[in-house]
Amino acid sequence: MPEVVIVGAGFGGLAAAKALDRADVSVTIVDRHNYHTFQPLLYQVATAGLNAADVAYAVRGIFHRQNNVSFRQAQVVGVDWGTNTLGLDTGALAFDHLIVAAGASAAYFGIEGAAEHGFPLYALTDAIALRNHILERFEAADADPSLVDEGALCFVVVGGGPTGVEVAGALAELFAMVLSKDFRTLDLSKARIVLVEMADTLLQPFSPPSRRHARERLTEMGVEVRTGEAVVRVTPTQIELKSGEKLATHTLVWAAGVRANPLAEALGVPTSRAGRIVVGPDLRIEGHDNAFAIGDVAAITGRDGELLPMLAPVAMQSGRHAAREIARGRRKPFRYRDKGTMATIGRRAAVAELPLHIRLSGSPAWLSWLGLHLVMLMGFRNRLSVFLNWAWNYFTWDRGPRLIIDPSHEPSPSRE
Repeated sequence: MPEVVIVGAGFGGLAAAKALDRADVSVTIVDRHNYHTFQPLLYQVATAGLNAADVAYAVRGIFHRQNNVSFRQAQVVGVDWGTNTLGLDTGALAFDHLIVAAGASAAYFGIEGAAEHGFPLYALTDAIALRNHILERFEAADADPSLVDEGALCFVVVGGGPTGVEVAGALAELFAMVLSKDFRTLDLSKARIVLVEMADTLLQPFSPPSRRHARERLTEMGVEVRTGEAVVRVTPTQIELKSGEKLATHTLVWAAGVRANPLAEALGVPTSRAGRIVVGPDLRIEGHDNAFAIGDVAAITGRDGELLPMLAPVAMQSGRHAAREIARGRRKPFRYRDKGTMATIGRRAAVAELPLHIRLSGSPAWLSWLGLHLVMLMGFRNRLSVFLNWAWNYFTWDRGPRLIIDPSHEPSPSRE
């Protein structure tokens, strides 16, 4: 049977593999982790709302009933297009068709110190590292209150998109609901959450009413929102803003931008803005009719000619399209169907913009967000665990695993 190799076990890679269930092909998924990560909920792991296992699922377990799928845990290091061979750190893997779904990594825009001292949120290890660091800062301040004046309890979130808004809101709830009871002798009125966004508004893809709702709700929760501001330099204990202001802080959460996984450049194919692989209307990689790029790693244009955003729905729809192209041997243009966008701010606070100009905010948007993410989670056990954790958090005003597993861990500057 033809060999189909899928690089990446994210939303796009899994969608492509599932769509090849009945195809007369052999599928191999390659990823450096043996699990799929549900990235939209990583911020809840980072803020002690969920366990790490709640948002991860073993790739092999996902395909127990799909006999034409196998998995290889490895790091892709290159490709030989002449022999159709993928180079892995564990050897080589031949393919007849290739689907590159390697995802994205953080983009630091050349800002001094951001990669070294910032905490991104693109992998499960990132979320655990950030949770460790947040809790360690509170433990350190409790042992030595003078650290508070040095910025130990000042948490800066850079980026006013959905991830930045969700992290800022979750931190505000964590401090007010949980850590204020854990650290009774610590004056948490001095704890600060500062959300920095270079544009003049939060949640730019959303409508003005949704943007206003998000900003107003965050302000009510005690988050300092700085729009029209940018970070120009980062050190372990301070960030410098473009306005000249310097903030003493030990924690910088980086949610300001993404770029394609560096693997895109290692494949020796044309790339565009943010390192994304250039693809044709049918998602084939330029110059390689047997290879596709999907999701965040691909420069996919919409009907308006603009690049599609790096979102899970784009990855899943493009993954299914690439699978159909292989299974049916056709060349049909990809058409993205926008099913809406959501962002949660906190308890009973969210914004949702759906097709037919339906706009929700507050409790209705929050409940819609909860329901959608439960449905999208992989595995019944994960759905049940997340639902029980959310119910526990809601009714008890408590949080889950406040564990410092590895306080010495440092985040890498770029992860898949």
